[in-house]
Amino acid sequence: MDSTAMRLALAVWVTITVTWGGLAGPFDGKTFRGRIAWSADGNHNDEDDWAASPIALAILAAFGVQDKLVHFDYNNILPNTDPAWEKEHELSLRGAIERYRFDPAVFHDCRRDLNRALESIVQAVNASSPEDPLYFVLAGPMEVPYRALQKSDPAKRRFVYAISHSRWNDGFARNYAFPYNKRAVIGTGVRWIQIRDQNQLLASSPWGRAARPEEWTPWLWLRDAEEERLRFLWERMAATRRADCSDAGMAYFLMTGDESPDPAKLRSLLLDHQIPRPTDPRFRVRLEAENFAIFEGFAVDDENRDASHRLNARLSGGVGRLAGRFDEPYTARRGVYDVAVRYLAPEGGCQLQFGVGARGSASSWQAPAAPGWQLHWLAGMTVSQQDEVVLRARCTEGRALQIDYVEFVLKSQ
Repeated sequence: MDSTAMRLALAVWVTITVTWGGLAGPFDGKTFRGRIAWSADGNHNDEDDWAASPIALAILAAFGVQDKLVHFDYNNILPNTDPAWEKEHELSLRGAIERYRFDPAVFHDCRRDLNRALESIVQAVNASSPEDPLYFVLAGPMEVPYRALQKSDPAKRRFVYAISHSRWNDGFARNYAFPYNKRAVIGTGVRWIQIRDQNQLLASSPWGRAARPEEWTPWLWLRDAEEERLRFLWERMAATRRADCSDAGMAYFLMTGDESPDPAKLRSLLLDHQIPRPTDPRFRVRLEAENFAIFEGFAVDDENRDASHRLNARLSGGVGRLAGRFDEPYTARRGVYDVAVRYLAPEGGCQLQFGVGARGSASSWQAPAAPGWQLHWLAGMTVSQQDEVVLRARCTEGRALQIDYVEFVLKSQ
């Protein structure tokens, strides 16, 4: 190791910077501010989109925002596919379009006309502005969204909010070699919104086998509904042989700010027609370390299954920096938060420092040697939507460091 590398290794400084700003929430209970785009698979690997896509459309229709959907592409796994699966997904979507009164012109099958699907995304992105942002729900792999974003106006991408929940969709899978993952999409300049894994909430049977009779129980209200269109949703879920519509949870979050939908909440919305009030502001906001726009000196680590989404940021160079402008929907414009930093420093030897705002106060602590993930809490930190949030860490030579997330728990506003 040369002298320069030695000096770098002796003092590792990591900076995580986030600027809070933007909208409190796209939906205020009456009006949706912005437009919606959706990208889904369903043509290979997992049939769940045959149910998730029509249920997502039903959720949007329940809030009366059909006209806000400006793009929907599907069957977007490239190049792997199954023609029979393509047809099943098509059946789900065409049935939902008719029953829930969506414009058929905004729907694009990536297997039939990929170029047209890409151009539709480009048009939606290029029409974005601060007054009319685009909420782009990523319910499939990243290749189609990334290729379209690369063709779009770079100046418009900062008005695009990309929403995801699934590490598989994000490009981190054992059984697929994806050409692009979410790091490529984040690198285009969009705002990345990662909500909790919806498979834990809206899948009552596991991937890889048919659902057992008792696992269908949470969804029998669809089967027994008087409304024909709800029975249609049941038929599409039954066609998958699995009780899973997990991607639809992102539509529920988009309209409510609630990251924790379940079959009972969907029943209240779709069967009982009870429209929930938006969760504004959100009580808890988690910023995953691997999602920051600037990712220098780090690599995404997907080996530690105890990390959030089983992903984290592992220091890979002498000096690392994670930074980015972050606009989270449904957050307080100004609030007092308790802040938790989750990190792994098994050998110790790292000092961490957290602060809010360019001139705000900072709090430092020494990371003790510990075999597992540690949570360090900082109480009563005032955060406004335009503030900069900074986490720094300094490690001695040869000491490992991983950052999982920074989480904000609202105490008052």
